[in-house]
Amino acid sequence: MRVSKEWLNEFIDVDADVEELSERITRGGIEVDDIIDYTSDIKNLVIGYVEDVKQHPNADKLNLCRVDTGGEVKQIVCGADNVAPDTYVVVCQVGGRLPGGIKIKKAKLRGEVSEGMICSLDELGIPSEYVPKEFQDGIFIFSGEQEAGGPALPAVYLDDAVMEFDLTPNRKDALSMIGAAYETKALYGGEVKRPSTDFTETGENVDVTVKNEDGEAVPYYALRVVKDVEIKPAPIWMQIRLVKAGIRPINNVVDISNYVLLEYGQPLHMFDYDQLGSKEIVTRFARKDEKMTTLDEKERTLHESDIVITNGKGPVALAGVMGGDFSEVTDQTTNVVIESAVFDPVAIRRTSGRLNLRSEASSRFEKGVSHEFVIPALERAAYLLQEYAGGKVQIGYNSDGTLDTSDSVIRTSTDFINDRLGMELETAEIEETLFKLGLETVSGGDELEIHVPSRRDDLQIPEDITEEVARIYGYEALPTSLPKFETITPGRLTDAQQKHRIIRHQLEALGLSQSINYALTSEKKASQFTERTEGLRLMMPMSEDRAVLRNSLVPHLVDNAVYNTSRQQKDVQLFEVGKVFISKGQHAQPEEIEKLGGVLTGRMNNTDWLGSHVPADFYAAKGILDSVIEKLGLKDDIKYVPSESYAEMHPGRTANITLGEKYIGFVGELHPKHEKDHDLDQTVVFEVDLDALLAVKSGTIEYEVLPKYPSIMRDIALVADRDITAGTLVEIIENAAEKYLIDVYVFDVYEGERIEEDKKSVAIRLTYLNKEETLTDEAVEAIHQPVLEALKDEGYVLRG
Repeated sequence: MRVSKEWLNEFIDVDADVEELSERITRGGIEVDDIIDYTSDIKNLVIGYVEDVKQHPNADKLNLCRVDTGGEVKQIVCGADNVAPDTYVVVCQVGGRLPGGIKIKKAKLRGEVSEGMICSLDELGIPSEYVPKEFQDGIFIFSGEQEAGGPALPAVYLDDAVMEFDLTPNRKDALSMIGAAYETKALYGGEVKRPSTDFTETGENVDVTVKNEDGEAVPYYALRVVKDVEIKPAPIWMQIRLVKAGIRPINNVVDISNYVLLEYGQPLHMFDYDQLGSKEIVTRFARKDEKMTTLDEKERTLHESDIVITNGKGPVALAGVMGGDFSEVTDQTTNVVIESAVFDPVAIRRTSGRLNLRSEASSRFEKGVSHEFVIPALERAAYLLQEYAGGKVQIGYNSDGTLDTSDSVIRTSTDFINDRLGMELETAEIEETLFKLGLETVSGGDELEIHVPSRRDDLQIPEDITEEVARIYGYEALPTSLPKFETITPGRLTDAQQKHRIIRHQLEALGLSQSINYALTSEKKASQFTERTEGLRLMMPMSEDRAVLRNSLVPHLVDNAVYNTSRQQKDVQLFEVGKVFISKGQHAQPEEIEKLGGVLTGRMNNTDWLGSHVPADFYAAKGILDSVIEKLGLKDDIKYVPSESYAEMHPGRTANITLGEKYIGFVGELHPKHEKDHDLDQTVVFEVDLDALLAVKSGTIEYEVLPKYPSIMRDIALVADRDITAGTLVEIIENAAEKYLIDVYVFDVYEGERIEEDKKSVAIRLTYLNKEETLTDEAVEAIHQPVLEALKDEGYVLRG
């Protein structure tokens, strides 16, 4: 909402410049995003009277103008087509300045002296899209007589600054000049003056009837008829005020509709009385597949949730959104019907959102208009049509529905407000503050009964009143104090926060970068890398690609890898910590599980000068997970089990991860087909249930003295079936060793010559250590032999 200081002064007298006013309004809770000052870049601007215009002798498209700038006649060269003698114009004199850093100097144009510049509205800082049509291709010309040499900016209503309000959704009351005036009153005091509606009714009674078929869709609808209007440009003061508010002037009738909308925040619509097709207005919901052509000349198929204004036969307007083409006001219009109504906000929001038709009117109807201003806005429009379009206002107005303009009541107390603000305000102080807001208060001791007008229907509970008291009394007046504690507890990270930080630091130390993705995905991706076939779908998704809550982190991490590799970044190592959402039924709250996911492709730890790198394969990903798990102190609780769970994963290079007996995730290479579909080289991914990992208490850290005695190693080679995992062999060894075994390490796996086709050779190094004394060969042999026997008993052959 753009609020002109010059226009605001008509509603309330404010003895403050725009900078001070905007600062007070911002501190009061409405943020002023910007101040557009039309005077800041302008200097030496006067009104000029064009006495004579002649063709430039050396240029076909230039004119020599004799301009009186107040007791002095100057020659100014002008190229505008509409420059004419006996007119008043805006002149920037020599030494003057215009927006954009333009400085006006005495110059020669094609051999003729030019002592100034005759200005267009564009050159005065008005954006070209808002310039009225009559001045779009030329200079600005005053419609009436002016004083030559007088200041030009006040004459064109640009001796002004405009505040741009950044309103929160609850402050719809400030979407109007009168709302801004009430806010200013609350901050500065004074009285709000309402615009004049002193028109004279003539002619016959209003002959257009109103019927609301659905009272929920249209709680109230009123109309007036004004006849014999003359379509012409609106007065310049009205046009410039619309321009400063960001609305382009069209003609006096349309401009009056927009002008009243800005004054009261009540959208109006003007129908051509003679083109309506009947003398009745019927409001209703649209019928299935009903069609109408809107003002933008598009035929639209309506939904049954759309509210339409009809002539009893077919739609003539899409309520609160856009009018129909055949009933619009044109240059031939002579009689108009003014509509002022209350529509269901939810229905308007659905219609404008579905059709992507956002306007000043729909933005107000979507939030709900103030019942208090429905009739005053209707009367104001009739008055302006009488004054500036020569219209004759017919007697009375017709309406249907109930317009509830009664105040709502909120009951609270002085103690309630003080307890929440930490203040000690007297009841009289609270009453005075609320009076500034235009809220009538009835007090009885400590109890307060506040009467809230419909323009502030955002105030509904006692806490709302408390907030109003705080912001008008002044947030800076709220007392500051430190919390009172019997004992002071030093701040520290929680156990979960510490573990999160350990995980992040470890992954970053290993070369991975953190990725953050949307929690919303497509239906197809919601079923990938998970046993769940569908996700929790949004009722109103922004797009099909963001329609379902994700079941896995991996699909978007794969997308991240694709995005990078397609831009010549072939080495990608990413991780993400985020939540997945498990549906528990249509109306149940979904279960949220925090997971850790990762994707690796290309080369890792690449050192070009040494020509070495680590490939992004299963073992690299498993090693990364092992390092994280070891940091969490859970190494002994984690197992990897071969898996063929997901179609997107390589069946021979994927493992499920278990914590104890519980499945918590997987790690492995993508299926070659999945890699090919995404134009990826060998890529490995992992995902683990972080909630499950963090739930395990890792215990305390224990320290040991470094061993003083040497360890002894024994290497063995076993022939085993190819489908036997190294983990199985390690488990047999660890169970068979009685004592002193401190490490079992698989250092080679061989398949090929001298080994049967379905067999493999696994070389394992066992390390023994006695921390109390030096081990002898005899002692090691005594504990090593049972290990060999256990392996033989399980059917494994020891190679010599």
